[in-house]
Amino acid sequence: MSFLNLLLVAHRYVLPPLAIVLPVILYYVKLTQKRSPFATPNKARAATAKGVKALRSNPSTSKPVQWYRTLYFQLQNLEDHPAVLGPARDELLAMFSRAISLGLEQPRGSILSMERYHAKKVWEFIGNEHDRVMTEWNSYLERRKKGHSPELFATTAAAAKWLVRQAPVKFVDGAWLGHIHKITTPFSLRAVTKDVWQVMSEELGDGDLSKHHVYLYRQLLKDVGCSLPDGHTAEFIKPCYWDGTDDRGAWQAAVGQLLISLFPSEFLPEILGFNMHYELITMDTMRASYELKALGINPYYFLIHIAIDNADSGHTAMATHAVTRYLDTLRATEGEAAAQKAWKRVQVGYTLSQTLGDPHFSESECSSSTVGPLRFSFPNATLDPLSTRMIEIFKNKASFSHQFHCQSRVRIGGHTLAEWLSPGMWTHPHSQQHLELLSGLVQAKPWIVPGASHKSLLVRELSWEGRMFGAFTHDEVATLTAWIDSMGTGNHPWLYWSYTGREPSISKDVVSSLRDPVRHHPVVMSPDLDNASSSGLGQVPDDAGPSSGLRMERQLLAPSSSARLPDIVALWFAHIGLLENTINTPSRTASPFYAKVLRVLRAQAGFAAETHIVAGMDEMRRISCPSLVDIGLELISRCGFGTRAQLCCLQDVFDLTRSQGQDEETAALSHDMLHWGTRPNANLGLLLGLALVFLELKDAVAKAPELLSEESQAVLRAIVARERQSLEDCERELRSADEKQYRRLLQGYRIGSRALDKCLCAGIGTNS
Repeated sequence: MSFLNLLLVAHRYVLPPLAIVLPVILYYVKLTQKRSPFATPNKARAATAKGVKALRSNPSTSKPVQWYRTLYFQLQNLEDHPAVLGPARDELLAMFSRAISLGLEQPRGSILSMERYHAKKVWEFIGNEHDRVMTEWNSYLERRKKGHSPELFATTAAAAKWLVRQAPVKFVDGAWLGHIHKITTPFSLRAVTKDVWQVMSEELGDGDLSKHHVYLYRQLLKDVGCSLPDGHTAEFIKPCYWDGTDDRGAWQAAVGQLLISLFPSEFLPEILGFNMHYELITMDTMRASYELKALGINPYYFLIHIAIDNADSGHTAMATHAVTRYLDTLRATEGEAAAQKAWKRVQVGYTLSQTLGDPHFSESECSSSTVGPLRFSFPNATLDPLSTRMIEIFKNKASFSHQFHCQSRVRIGGHTLAEWLSPGMWTHPHSQQHLELLSGLVQAKPWIVPGASHKSLLVRELSWEGRMFGAFTHDEVATLTAWIDSMGTGNHPWLYWSYTGREPSISKDVVSSLRDPVRHHPVVMSPDLDNASSSGLGQVPDDAGPSSGLRMERQLLAPSSSARLPDIVALWFAHIGLLENTINTPSRTASPFYAKVLRVLRAQAGFAAETHIVAGMDEMRRISCPSLVDIGLELISRCGFGTRAQLCCLQDVFDLTRSQGQDEETAALSHDMLHWGTRPNANLGLLLGLALVFLELKDAVAKAPELLSEESQAVLRAIVARERQSLEDCERELRSADEKQYRRLLQGYRIGSRALDKCLCAGIGTNS
C-alpha cells in the first residue's frame, strides 16, 4: 500500500494505528525508564493529570482566543463564509470528544451513568438535577444571610465587567437551535423539531421584540453603561472591546452554541441533548439576579430565564419532552437498538452543554487534584471493523512482550505496563479497555505529540539511527506518522466516534456533499446564484422603482387548472423554505423587522397566535395544530398523487411531482427558491416578494373545496391572515428603509406572479 493511501486510511480511521503503536511504546519506555516521564506511578499520575488539564482547558489548546472570535463572526454570517463549514464541523467533533472525556470522569449520578434509555428515568434524572440546583441555591441564600460576600460580583463595576464578559454567549441566546426544523427535515421528525423550535421562538420573543432575549441583554448592558456592537457584526469581535478580559471560556461556549445546530441532519440527537441540559436553571442565573438586584441593577434578563426555564411547564420540561418523544418515536419506527444508540448521542449533547466553557465544572467536578487517570465507562461502545482488526494486531504483539516488562512500574491510562501486557487483559478484551488505552496514548508526551509527528520521540526512535529502528515496518511507521498528524490540535474526534458507535467521516467529504437544498441543510451555495435562475420564470427584468408599489391580485383555482396540480404542490413546499433561514442568527433578529418575520414563520409552522404570555407546554398539548407542511401533505393525498406514509421528505415530494408531469419551468423555479433561501441576508427582498405573492396561492387553495377538508381550509385561512398582516408590515418597512432590497422585493413578487399565472386562472379582482 502506498504512503498516500495509508495517509488517507489513517485520516479516515484515526483509531486503528494506535493498536500498532502501543507495544513499541511499552518496549521503548522500558528501555528508557530512568529518564521516562512515566517512570513511577506518582509521575504517571502527575503526567496524566497534566494532560487531562490541558485537554480540559480547550478542545484545541493552541488556538488563540481570536480564532474563536473569528469563527463566532463567520458562523453568524455563514452565507458569506461557506468555507468555514469544514473547520466548524472538526471543531464540533473535538468539542464532543472533550465533553465525553470530562463527563466520564464525573462521580456517579452523571447522565453518562444512565447506560440505557428509559423515558421515566430521564424525567427522574432531570428532576433530580433541578432539585440539586435548588439545594445549592438554598445553601447560597443561607451563606448570604450569615453575612458572606457576593459570589459573582460585589460592586457595580465588577458586575458590569462580568456582564460584558458574558456577552458573546448572551448575544447568541437560542443559537443552539438556530438550524433546526427546516423544510428539509424528515416528515417523521417534524413533530419533535417543532417542539424544540418553539423553545427557540420563545428565546426570540415569539415575535415581540421586548421579550427577545438578546434585545433584553443589550438593554442590560446599556443600563450599566457598557453598550457593545451587535453580536453578529465584525465590529463586535474587535480586540479593542475585549482587551484585559479573561474571556476564552465565554467565546468557546458561544462558538459551541453556534456549532451544535449547524448540521441538524447529522447531529439531531446531540442537539436535543444539548438543549435538555442548557434549559436547566443554573446557579449562575439565580446568583446573578440576586446580586444585580442588590446593586440596584435591573435583573430582569436573569429573572425571565429563571421563570421561563421552569421544570413544570417551561423550557426544561419542553426540552425533556422533546428528547423522550424523539427516542420513543425512534424506538417505534426503527427498533430498540436504534433508540439506545441515539440515547448515547443525546448524552453527548447534554454533556457538551454541561462542560462547555464552564469553569465551575472543571474546577469543582473535574479537578485535576482529584480525578487521576481517565476512567472510561461505556461498555456498549463499539469500534469500526478496521479498528477491531488493528486492536487484534496489538493483542498479538503484546502477548510476546509480557515477560520482558513484567517488573515495570510504568503506567499508561491508569494501568501498569505489566497489566496492559498481561494475557488476562486480552483474553476477553473489552472496548472500554481499548478506549482507555487510546486516551492514555494521546497524553503520552513527548513520545507522541498530537499533530506533530516530526516532534514525536517515538517516530524518531523508530526511524534510522533510532534505538527502535526495525521494530515497525515502513507501512506501520507511515500509518503511525499519519495518525499522529491527524490527531492535531482540535482534530481528535475518535472518542466521539467510539462512544457513539458511529462510522467515522471526514468533514471535508461531508461538507463537499452539501450542495442540494432539496436534501441538505446547511448548503454550500455560490453568491452567483443570487441573480441567476435556471427557470424562465425567474428571468424578470427589474424595471420598476419602489414608487410603483405592489398590485395584490386575488386569484382562484380554475376548474381546468387541475392538470397543474403537480406544479402547485411543488411550489407549495418550496415556498415554505423561503424565509426559514432569516432567523438563524439571534443577534440579527433582535429588531422590529425580524420580529414580524418570526410571526410569519410561527403561523406557517402551525403555532397558536401570539399572546402576552408564552405558551410553554400548552403548545405541546394542543391536539390539532397543522402546519403548511401538514396541509401540503393533505393536498397531495386529495390530489390522488399518493399517501403521507409514502412520503418521507421534501425530496420525495419533488420526485412525486416530476412523476406526475410537473412543468419544467415550475420545477426549476421550485429549486431556485430553495437556493435563494439559503442566502437570506443577500436575498431578503427577493424572498419577501415571493412570500407575498404566494399568499395568493394559499388563498386559492383554501377556496377550492376539493383540495382540502373543511377543517384544513379554516386552518389555512387563519394562517394566511396572520402571514398577510406581518408580511405587509415588512413590505412597508422595507420600502421606507432599503431601496435596493425593495427593488428585489418587487422582482420576487413578479417572479412569483408569473409562476402563479401558469397555475391559476386570471385574477377575479384587484386591489391596488
